[in-house]
Amino acid sequence: MNHHFPPGNECPLRYHAQRMPDAIALLLDQHLISYQQLDGWVERCRELLQRKGVTADQHLAVMTDSIVGTVLLSLACLRLGCVFCPINPAFPDEQKRAYCKNIDAVAVMHSSEVVFDVGHVAETVNHSFIIHPDALMNLIATSGTSGLPKAVAHSYSNHYFSAIGSHSKTPLFQGDCWLLSLPLYHVGGLAIVMRCVMSGATMAIDSEKKPLNRLLSMSRISHLSLVNTQLYRLLKMGVNFYKAGVRYILLGGGMASPVLVDQVLKQGVTLLTTYGMTEMGSQVCTGKPLFAEAGVTSGDVLPEREICLAESGEILVRGKPLALGYYRNGIIESVVDDQGWYHSGDKGCWFQEQLQVTGRMDNLFISGGENIHPEEIEQALLTLPEIIQAVVVAEFSEEFGQRPVAYVQIDEGDVDEAFTKKRLAGKIARFKIPDRIRPFPHKMTQPGIKVNRRFFQQLNDSWIAG
Repeated sequence: MNHHFPPGNECPLRYHAQRMPDAIALLLDQHLISYQQLDGWVERCRELLQRKGVTADQHLAVMTDSIVGTVLLSLACLRLGCVFCPINPAFPDEQKRAYCKNIDAVAVMHSSEVVFDVGHVAETVNHSFIIHPDALMNLIATSGTSGLPKAVAHSYSNHYFSAIGSHSKTPLFQGDCWLLSLPLYHVGGLAIVMRCVMSGATMAIDSEKKPLNRLLSMSRISHLSLVNTQLYRLLKMGVNFYKAGVRYILLGGGMASPVLVDQVLKQGVTLLTTYGMTEMGSQVCTGKPLFAEAGVTSGDVLPEREICLAESGEILVRGKPLALGYYRNGIIESVVDDQGWYHSGDKGCWFQEQLQVTGRMDNLFISGGENIHPEEIEQALLTLPEIIQAVVVAEFSEEFGQRPVAYVQIDEGDVDEAFTKKRLAGKIARFKIPDRIRPFPHKMTQPGIKVNRRFFQQLNDSWIAG
Protein backbone atom coordinates (compact mmCIF):
# COMPACT_ATOMS: atom_id res chain seq x y z
CA MET A 1 0.00 0.00 0.00
CA ASN A 2 1.28 3.48 -0.84
CA HIS A 3 1.84 5.56 2.27
CA HIS A 4 0.28 8.73 0.88
CA PHE A 5 -2.99 7.08 -0.21
CA PRO A 6 -6.00 7.63 2.06
CA PRO A 7 -7.73 4.70 3.77
CA GLY A 8 -10.11 2.88 1.42
CA ASN A 9 -13.25 3.98 3.32
CA GLU A 10 -12.61 7.76 3.42
CA CYS A 11 -13.38 10.43 0.84
CA PRO A 12 -9.89 11.06 -0.63
CA LEU A 13 -10.56 14.75 -1.28
CA ARG A 14 -11.55 15.39 2.35
CA TYR A 15 -8.59 13.30 3.56
CA HIS A 16 -6.10 15.58 1.78
CA ALA A 17 -8.09 18.78 2.50
CA GLN A 18 -7.62 18.03 6.22
CA ARG A 19 -3.93 17.16 6.05
CA MET A 20 -2.64 19.58 3.41
CA PRO A 21 -5.37 22.19 2.87
CA ASP A 22 -3.12 24.57 0.90
CA ALA A 23 -1.84 21.94 -1.58
CA ILE A 24 -3.00 22.61 -5.13
CA ALA A 25 -5.84 20.35 -6.24
CA LEU A 26 -6.76 22.12 -9.49
CA LEU A 27 -4.89 24.18 -12.01
CA LEU A 28 -7.93 25.75 -13.66
CA ASP A 29 -7.07 28.07 -16.58
CA GLN A 30 -4.06 29.36 -14.59
CA HIS A 31 -6.11 29.72 -11.36
CA LEU A 32 -4.67 27.69 -8.46
CA ILE A 33 -7.39 25.95 -6.45
CA SER A 34 -6.36 24.39 -3.13
CA TYR A 35 -7.62 21.09 -1.72
CA GLN A 36 -9.50 23.04 0.95
CA GLN A 37 -11.17 25.20 -1.70
CA LEU A 38 -12.07 22.22 -3.91
CA ASP A 39 -13.49 20.47 -0.85
CA GLY A 40 -15.75 23.49 -0.26
CA TRP A 41 -16.93 23.46 -3.89
CA VAL A 42 -17.78 19.75 -3.64
CA GLU A 43 -19.70 20.32 -0.39
CA ARG A 44 -21.84 23.01 -2.03
CA CYS A 45 -22.40 20.69 -4.97
CA ARG A 46 -23.52 17.93 -2.58
CA GLU A 47 -25.96 20.38 -0.96
CA LEU A 48 -27.26 21.31 -4.43
CA LEU A 49 -28.02 17.65 -5.14
CA GLN A 50 -29.83 17.34 -1.80
CA ARG A 51 -31.95 20.40 -2.62
CA LYS A 52 -32.85 18.75 -5.93
CA GLY A 53 -34.11 15.76 -3.95
CA VAL A 54 -31.35 13.32 -4.96
CA THR A 55 -30.74 10.75 -2.21
CA ALA A 56 -28.33 7.90 -1.50
CA ASP A 57 -28.43 4.93 -3.91
CA GLN A 58 -30.34 6.88 -6.57
CA HIS A 59 -28.83 7.15 -10.06
CA LEU A 60 -27.99 10.63 -11.36
CA ALA A 61 -27.44 11.02 -15.11
CA VAL A 62 -24.93 13.78 -15.85
CA MET A 63 -24.44 15.38 -19.26
CA THR A 64 -20.73 16.20 -19.18
CA ASP A 65 -20.79 19.64 -20.82
CA SER A 66 -18.53 21.27 -18.19
CA ILE A 67 -15.25 19.65 -17.13
CA VAL A 68 -15.10 21.30 -13.70
CA GLY A 69 -18.80 20.73 -13.05
CA THR A 70 -18.40 17.04 -13.93
CA VAL A 71 -15.43 16.65 -11.55
CA LEU A 72 -17.42 18.29 -8.73
CA LEU A 73 -20.51 16.17 -9.36
CA SER A 74 -18.49 12.93 -9.44
CA LEU A 75 -17.03 13.68 -5.98
CA ALA A 76 -20.31 15.09 -4.58
CA CYS A 77 -22.11 11.88 -5.62
CA LEU A 78 -19.44 9.83 -3.82
CA ARG A 79 -20.13 11.76 -0.61
CA LEU A 80 -23.90 11.67 -0.96
CA GLY A 81 -23.88 7.96 -1.77
CA CYS A 82 -25.79 8.36 -5.03
CA VAL A 83 -24.59 6.81 -8.29
CA PHE A 84 -22.78 9.09 -10.75
CA CYS A 85 -23.69 8.29 -14.37
CA PRO A 86 -21.77 10.46 -16.86
CA ILE A 87 -23.15 10.64 -20.40
CA ASN A 88 -21.55 11.88 -23.59
CA PRO A 89 -23.54 15.02 -24.50
CA ALA A 90 -22.98 14.18 -28.18
CA PHE A 91 -25.23 11.09 -27.93
CA PRO A 92 -28.39 11.48 -30.05
CA ASP A 93 -31.40 12.52 -27.91
CA GLU A 94 -33.18 9.22 -28.46
CA GLN A 95 -30.12 7.27 -27.32
CA LYS A 96 -29.79 9.49 -24.22
CA ARG A 97 -33.41 8.79 -23.28
CA ALA A 98 -33.08 5.05 -23.82
CA TYR A 99 -29.82 4.89 -21.85
CA CYS A 100 -31.25 6.92 -18.95
CA LYS A 101 -34.21 4.54 -18.82
CA ASN A 102 -31.90 1.51 -18.86
CA ILE A 103 -29.85 2.81 -15.90
CA ASP A 104 -32.93 3.90 -13.90
CA ALA A 105 -31.81 7.54 -13.70
CA VAL A 106 -34.05 9.49 -11.29
CA ALA A 107 -32.80 12.84 -12.58
CA VAL A 108 -30.73 14.29 -15.42
CA MET A 109 -28.34 17.18 -14.81
CA HIS A 110 -26.03 19.15 -17.06
CA SER A 111 -22.69 19.61 -15.33
CA SER A 112 -22.72 23.22 -16.57
CA GLU A 113 -25.49 23.85 -13.97
CA VAL A 114 -22.87 23.58 -11.21
CA VAL A 115 -21.53 27.00 -10.19
CA PHE A 116 -18.27 27.68 -8.37
CA ASP A 117 -16.43 30.82 -7.28
CA VAL A 118 -12.69 30.88 -8.00
CA GLY A 119 -12.22 33.63 -5.41
CA HIS A 120 -14.18 31.91 -2.62
CA VAL A 121 -12.21 31.14 0.56
CA ALA A 122 -13.31 27.78 1.98
CA GLU A 123 -13.70 27.01 5.66
CA THR A 124 -11.25 24.72 7.45
CA VAL A 125 -12.47 21.11 7.57
CA ASN A 126 -11.96 19.10 10.73
CA HIS A 127 -13.79 15.81 10.27
CA SER A 128 -13.25 12.97 7.79
CA PHE A 129 -15.94 11.81 5.38
CA ILE A 130 -16.63 8.07 5.59
CA ILE A 131 -17.79 6.36 2.37
CA HIS A 132 -18.87 2.82 1.47
CA PRO A 133 -16.06 1.44 -0.70
CA ASP A 134 -17.93 -1.60 -2.06
CA ALA A 135 -21.19 0.17 -2.88
CA LEU A 136 -22.03 1.08 -6.48
CA MET A 137 -20.24 4.39 -7.22
CA ASN A 138 -20.73 5.03 -10.93
CA LEU A 139 -22.09 3.66 -14.19
CA ILE A 140 -19.86 4.30 -17.21
CA ALA A 141 -21.21 3.88 -20.73
CA THR A 142 -19.12 1.73 -23.02
CA SER A 143 -19.82 1.41 -26.71
CA GLY A 144 -20.58 -2.10 -27.92
CA THR A 145 -20.60 -3.30 -31.51
CA SER A 146 -24.06 -1.83 -32.02
CA GLY A 147 -27.15 -0.55 -30.24
CA LEU A 148 -27.39 0.90 -26.75
CA PRO A 149 -24.12 1.35 -24.79
CA LYS A 150 -23.56 -1.02 -21.87
CA ALA A 151 -23.52 0.55 -18.38
CA VAL A 152 -20.40 -0.68 -16.57
CA ALA A 153 -20.91 -0.67 -12.80
CA HIS A 154 -17.93 0.28 -10.61
CA SER A 155 -17.47 0.68 -6.86
CA TYR A 156 -15.10 3.15 -5.21
CA SER A 157 -12.92 0.17 -4.31
CA ASN A 158 -12.55 -0.71 -8.02
CA HIS A 159 -11.25 2.80 -8.79
CA TYR A 160 -9.09 2.80 -5.65
CA PHE A 161 -7.16 -0.32 -6.67
CA SER A 162 -6.99 0.87 -10.27
CA ALA A 163 -5.17 4.01 -9.05
CA ILE A 164 -2.82 1.99 -6.82
CA GLY A 165 -1.78 -0.14 -9.79
CA SER A 166 -1.27 2.92 -11.99
CA HIS A 167 0.96 4.49 -9.31
CA SER A 168 3.44 1.60 -9.65
CA LYS A 169 4.38 2.72 -13.20
CA THR A 170 3.48 6.42 -13.19
CA PRO A 171 4.21 7.60 -9.63
CA LEU A 172 2.10 10.61 -8.68
CA PHE A 173 2.64 12.82 -5.62
CA GLN A 174 1.72 16.22 -4.24
CA GLY A 175 3.24 18.80 -6.57
CA ASP A 176 2.76 16.63 -9.66
CA CYS A 177 0.19 17.71 -12.24
CA TRP A 178 -1.80 15.48 -14.64
CA LEU A 179 -3.60 17.16 -17.54
CA LEU A 180 -7.26 16.15 -17.65
CA SER A 181 -7.19 15.66 -21.42
CA LEU A 182 -9.63 12.74 -21.73
CA PRO A 183 -13.43 13.10 -21.59
CA LEU A 184 -15.09 12.45 -18.23
CA TYR A 185 -17.78 10.19 -19.71
CA HIS A 186 -14.84 7.88 -20.53
CA VAL A 187 -13.18 5.71 -17.89
CA GLY A 188 -9.77 7.15 -18.85
CA GLY A 189 -10.88 10.65 -17.82
CA LEU A 190 -12.40 9.52 -14.53
CA ALA A 191 -9.26 7.50 -13.79
CA ILE A 192 -7.14 10.68 -13.97
CA VAL A 193 -9.47 12.38 -11.46
CA MET A 194 -9.24 9.41 -9.07
CA ARG A 195 -5.45 9.13 -9.36
CA CYS A 196 -4.99 12.82 -8.57
CA VAL A 197 -7.39 13.12 -5.62
CA MET A 198 -6.06 9.89 -4.11
CA SER A 199 -2.42 10.98 -4.44
CA GLY A 200 -2.90 14.60 -3.37
CA ALA A 201 -1.68 15.68 -6.81
CA THR A 202 -2.97 18.43 -9.12
CA MET A 203 -5.44 18.10 -12.00
CA ALA A 204 -4.91 20.58 -14.82
CA ILE A 205 -8.18 21.65 -16.49
CA ASP A 206 -8.25 23.80 -19.59
CA SER A 207 -11.83 25.00 -20.06
CA GLU A 208 -10.68 27.57 -22.64
CA LYS A 209 -9.61 24.80 -25.08
CA LYS A 210 -6.19 26.28 -25.78
CA PRO A 211 -3.91 24.47 -28.26
CA LEU A 212 -2.05 21.71 -26.42
CA ASN A 213 1.40 23.02 -27.33
CA ARG A 214 0.51 26.44 -25.85
CA LEU A 215 -0.92 24.81 -22.74
CA LEU A 216 2.29 22.85 -22.17
CA SER A 217 4.37 26.04 -22.48
CA MET A 218 2.16 27.85 -19.92
CA SER A 219 1.66 25.13 -17.30
CA ARG A 220 4.04 22.78 -15.51
CA ILE A 221 2.29 19.53 -16.44
CA SER A 222 4.23 16.47 -15.28
CA HIS A 223 1.90 13.68 -16.50
CA LEU A 224 0.24 13.57 -19.89
CA SER A 225 -2.18 11.12 -21.54
CA LEU A 226 -2.02 11.15 -25.34
CA VAL A 227 -2.82 9.10 -28.44
CA ASN A 228 -0.32 8.65 -31.30
CA THR A 229 -1.86 11.40 -33.47
CA GLN A 230 -1.58 14.03 -30.71
CA LEU A 231 2.01 12.97 -30.05
CA TYR A 232 2.83 13.36 -33.74
CA ARG A 233 1.33 16.86 -33.93
CA LEU A 234 3.10 18.09 -30.81
CA LEU A 235 6.49 16.83 -31.98
CA LYS A 236 5.91 18.38 -35.42
CA MET A 237 5.28 21.71 -33.64
CA GLY A 238 8.69 21.36 -32.03
CA VAL A 239 7.49 20.65 -28.48
CA ASN A 240 10.25 19.48 -26.15
CA PHE A 241 8.35 17.64 -23.43
CA TYR A 242 11.32 17.50 -21.07
CA LYS A 243 11.87 21.26 -21.21
CA ALA A 244 8.11 21.78 -20.69
CA GLY A 245 8.33 19.82 -17.42
CA VAL A 246 6.63 16.61 -18.61
CA ARG A 247 8.05 13.49 -16.95
CA TYR A 248 5.56 10.80 -17.99
CA ILE A 249 3.57 10.30 -21.20
CA LEU A 250 0.93 7.57 -21.16
CA LEU A 251 0.26 6.61 -24.78
CA GLY A 252 -3.17 5.02 -25.27
CA GLY A 253 -5.25 3.86 -28.19
CA GLY A 254 -3.26 0.68 -28.86
CA MET A 255 -1.10 2.22 -31.59
CA ALA A 256 2.39 3.71 -31.44
CA SER A 257 4.88 4.90 -34.04
CA PRO A 258 8.45 3.75 -33.26
CA VAL A 259 9.86 6.94 -34.82
CA LEU A 260 7.80 9.16 -32.49
CA VAL A 261 8.52 7.04 -29.42
CA ASP A 262 12.26 7.29 -30.13
CA GLN A 263 12.05 11.10 -30.41
CA VAL A 264 10.35 11.36 -26.99
CA LEU A 265 12.82 9.00 -25.32
CA LYS A 266 15.72 11.04 -26.69
CA GLN A 267 14.23 14.11 -24.98
CA GLY A 268 14.62 12.28 -21.65
CA VAL A 269 10.91 11.70 -20.95
CA THR A 270 9.42 8.36 -19.86
CA LEU A 271 6.88 7.18 -22.44
CA LEU A 272 4.70 4.20 -21.57
CA THR A 273 2.21 2.28 -23.67
CA THR A 274 -0.85 0.87 -21.98
CA TYR A 275 -3.67 -1.64 -22.39
CA GLY A 276 -6.94 -1.06 -20.62
CA MET A 277 -10.71 -1.25 -20.75
CA THR A 278 -13.77 0.24 -19.08
CA GLU A 279 -14.53 -3.04 -17.30
CA MET A 280 -11.14 -2.91 -15.49
CA GLY A 281 -11.43 0.75 -14.47
CA SER A 282 -8.84 1.84 -17.07
CA GLN A 283 -5.30 0.36 -17.13
CA VAL A 284 -4.54 -3.37 -17.01
CA CYS A 285 -0.96 -3.30 -18.35
CA THR A 286 1.56 -0.47 -18.66
CA GLY A 287 5.23 -0.38 -19.60
CA LYS A 288 8.00 0.84 -21.87
CA PRO A 289 7.09 -0.13 -25.44
CA LEU A 290 8.85 -2.92 -27.28
CA PHE A 291 8.29 -3.10 -31.02
CA ALA A 292 7.68 -6.62 -32.27
CA GLU A 293 7.04 -7.72 -35.87
CA ALA A 294 3.27 -7.45 -35.56
CA GLY A 295 3.04 -4.34 -33.42
CA VAL A 296 3.88 -2.75 -30.13
CA THR A 297 3.69 -4.13 -26.59
CA SER A 298 1.42 -2.69 -23.91
CA GLY A 299 3.64 -3.33 -20.90
CA ASP A 300 3.42 -5.80 -18.06
CA VAL A 301 0.53 -6.55 -15.73
CA LEU A 302 -0.07 -3.91 -13.07
CA PRO A 303 -0.50 -4.78 -9.36
CA GLU A 304 -3.96 -5.99 -8.27
CA ARG A 305 -4.61 -7.45 -11.75
CA GLU A 306 -4.14 -10.83 -13.42
CA ILE A 307 -4.06 -11.83 -17.08
CA CYS A 308 -4.48 -15.24 -18.68
CA LEU A 309 -4.41 -16.08 -22.40
CA ALA A 310 -7.04 -18.62 -23.47
CA GLU A 311 -6.22 -21.33 -26.03
CA SER A 312 -7.83 -19.13 -28.67
CA GLY A 313 -5.43 -16.31 -27.75
CA GLU A 314 -8.20 -14.27 -26.13
CA ILE A 315 -7.05 -12.05 -23.26
CA LEU A 316 -8.81 -12.87 -19.97
CA VAL A 317 -8.50 -10.47 -17.04
CA ARG A 318 -9.48 -10.31 -13.38
CA GLY A 319 -8.52 -8.46 -10.21
CA LYS A 320 -9.64 -5.86 -7.69
CA PRO A 321 -10.35 -3.12 -10.29
CA LEU A 322 -12.75 -5.41 -12.20
CA ALA A 323 -16.26 -3.95 -12.44
CA LEU A 324 -19.16 -5.25 -10.39
CA GLY A 325 -20.89 -6.03 -13.69
CA TYR A 326 -23.22 -4.48 -16.28
CA TYR A 327 -26.23 -2.61 -14.94
CA ARG A 328 -29.40 -3.36 -16.86
CA ASN A 329 -33.03 -2.84 -15.87
CA GLY A 330 -32.51 -2.77 -12.12
CA ILE A 331 -29.89 -5.49 -11.71
CA ILE A 332 -26.11 -5.83 -12.02
CA GLU A 333 -25.28 -8.72 -14.34
CA SER A 334 -21.98 -10.52 -13.79
CA VAL A 335 -19.27 -10.12 -16.46
CA VAL A 336 -17.10 -13.08 -15.41
CA ASP A 337 -16.94 -16.82 -16.03
CA ASP A 338 -16.89 -19.54 -13.33
CA GLN A 339 -13.21 -18.82 -12.51
CA GLY A 340 -13.78 -15.06 -12.18
CA TRP A 341 -12.20 -14.18 -15.55
CA TYR A 342 -13.58 -11.41 -17.76
CA HIS A 343 -13.33 -12.32 -21.45
CA SER A 344 -12.07 -9.12 -23.08
CA GLY A 345 -12.72 -9.96 -26.72
CA ASP A 346 -9.13 -8.88 -27.43
CA LYS A 347 -6.50 -11.25 -28.76
CA GLY A 348 -2.91 -11.15 -27.58
CA CYS A 349 0.39 -12.88 -26.96
CA TRP A 350 3.42 -12.47 -24.70
CA PHE A 351 6.55 -10.81 -26.08
CA GLN A 352 9.56 -10.62 -23.74
CA GLU A 353 7.21 -10.87 -20.73
CA GLN A 354 5.08 -7.97 -21.96
CA LEU A 355 1.57 -8.20 -23.33
CA GLN A 356 1.15 -7.55 -27.03
CA VAL A 357 -2.45 -6.99 -28.11
CA THR A 358 -2.77 -8.32 -31.66
CA GLY A 359 -6.37 -7.28 -32.31
CA ARG A 360 -10.04 -7.68 -31.54
CA MET A 361 -11.47 -11.20 -31.90
CA ASP A 362 -14.46 -9.69 -33.73
CA ASN A 363 -12.28 -7.60 -36.11
CA LEU A 364 -10.60 -10.68 -37.56
CA PHE A 365 -11.60 -11.62 -41.10
CA ILE A 366 -10.56 -14.42 -43.45
CA SER A 367 -9.01 -13.80 -46.85
CA GLY A 368 -8.40 -16.83 -49.06
CA GLY A 369 -8.36 -19.07 -45.97
CA GLU A 370 -5.85 -16.88 -44.08
CA ASN A 371 -6.66 -15.01 -40.87
CA ILE A 372 -6.18 -11.24 -41.05
CA HIS A 373 -6.09 -8.94 -38.04
CA PRO A 374 -6.56 -5.31 -39.19
CA GLU A 375 -4.56 -4.04 -36.21
CA GLU A 376 -1.39 -5.81 -37.40
CA ILE A 377 -1.57 -4.04 -40.78
CA GLU A 378 -2.36 -0.70 -39.08
CA GLN A 379 0.69 -0.99 -36.84
CA ALA A 380 2.89 -1.82 -39.87
CA LEU A 381 1.56 1.29 -41.65
CA LEU A 382 2.37 3.41 -38.59
CA THR A 383 6.04 2.46 -38.84
CA LEU A 384 6.18 4.53 -42.07
CA PRO A 385 7.26 8.04 -41.04
CA GLU A 386 4.68 10.01 -43.06
CA ILE A 387 1.65 8.10 -41.74
CA ILE A 388 -0.06 9.55 -38.65
CA GLN A 389 -3.15 7.32 -38.44
CA ALA A 390 -4.29 4.17 -40.19
CA VAL A 391 -7.50 2.12 -40.24
CA VAL A 392 -7.93 -1.17 -42.09
CA VAL A 393 -11.31 -2.65 -43.02
CA ALA A 394 -12.50 -5.67 -45.01
CA GLU A 395 -13.80 -5.39 -48.56
CA PHE A 396 -15.72 -8.13 -50.42
CA SER A 397 -13.70 -10.05 -53.02
CA GLU A 398 -15.11 -12.67 -55.39
CA GLU A 399 -11.77 -14.47 -55.47
CA PHE A 400 -10.69 -14.34 -51.79
CA GLY A 401 -13.95 -13.67 -49.91
CA GLN A 402 -12.56 -10.55 -48.21
CA ARG A 403 -9.51 -8.35 -48.75
CA PRO A 404 -7.97 -5.58 -46.61
CA VAL A 405 -8.37 -1.92 -47.59
CA ALA A 406 -6.48 0.80 -45.69
CA TYR A 407 -7.38 4.41 -44.92
CA VAL A 408 -4.41 6.55 -43.90
CA GLN A 409 -3.86 10.07 -42.66
CA ILE A 410 -0.54 11.48 -43.83
CA ASP A 411 1.47 14.56 -42.92
CA GLU A 412 1.04 16.39 -46.22
CA GLY A 413 0.44 15.73 -49.91
CA ASP A 414 -1.22 12.67 -51.44
CA VAL A 415 -0.85 9.00 -50.57
CA ASP A 416 1.69 7.21 -52.80
CA GLU A 417 -0.12 3.88 -52.92
CA ALA A 418 2.50 1.89 -54.85
CA PHE A 419 5.42 3.15 -52.74
CA THR A 420 3.51 2.46 -49.51
CA LYS A 421 2.71 -1.12 -50.59
CA LYS A 422 6.34 -1.70 -51.59
CA ARG A 423 7.60 -0.70 -48.13
CA LEU A 424 4.94 -2.81 -46.39
CA ALA A 425 6.24 -5.90 -48.20
CA GLY A 426 9.21 -6.08 -45.85
CA LYS A 427 7.04 -5.75 -42.72
CA ILE A 428 4.02 -8.06 -43.16
CA ALA A 429 3.11 -11.11 -45.22
CA ARG A 430 2.19 -10.34 -48.84
CA PHE A 431 -1.41 -11.53 -48.46
CA LYS A 432 -1.87 -8.92 -45.69
CA ILE A 433 -0.84 -5.96 -47.85
CA PRO A 434 -4.01 -3.88 -48.53
CA ASP A 435 -5.45 -4.01 -52.04
CA ARG A 436 -6.15 -0.27 -51.85
CA ILE A 437 -4.80 2.57 -49.72
CA ARG A 438 -7.12 5.57 -49.50
CA PRO A 439 -6.86 8.95 -47.75
CA PHE A 440 -8.66 9.67 -44.47
CA PRO A 441 -11.84 11.72 -44.89
CA HIS A 442 -11.20 15.25 -43.63
CA LYS A 443 -13.83 15.08 -40.85
CA MET A 444 -12.06 12.09 -39.24
CA THR A 445 -8.66 13.76 -38.75
CA GLN A 446 -9.30 14.80 -35.14
CA PRO A 447 -7.73 12.35 -32.66
CA GLY A 448 -10.07 10.22 -30.60
CA ILE A 449 -9.31 7.68 -27.91
CA LYS A 450 -10.36 4.80 -30.13
CA VAL A 451 -10.70 4.45 -33.87
CA ASN A 452 -14.30 4.44 -35.10
CA ARG A 453 -13.86 1.30 -37.20
CA ARG A 454 -17.58 1.04 -37.92
CA PHE A 455 -17.52 4.47 -39.60
CA PHE A 456 -14.71 3.41 -41.94
CA GLN A 457 -16.40 0.11 -42.79
CA GLN A 458 -19.58 2.00 -43.72
CA LEU A 459 -17.52 4.54 -45.68
CA ASN A 460 -15.84 1.75 -47.64
CA ASP A 461 -19.15 -0.04 -48.29
CA SER A 462 -20.64 3.21 -49.66
CA TRP A 463 -17.50 3.76 -51.77
CA ILE A 464 -18.06 0.36 -53.44
CA ALA A 465 -21.82 0.94 -53.83
CA GLY A 466 -21.24 4.43 -55.24
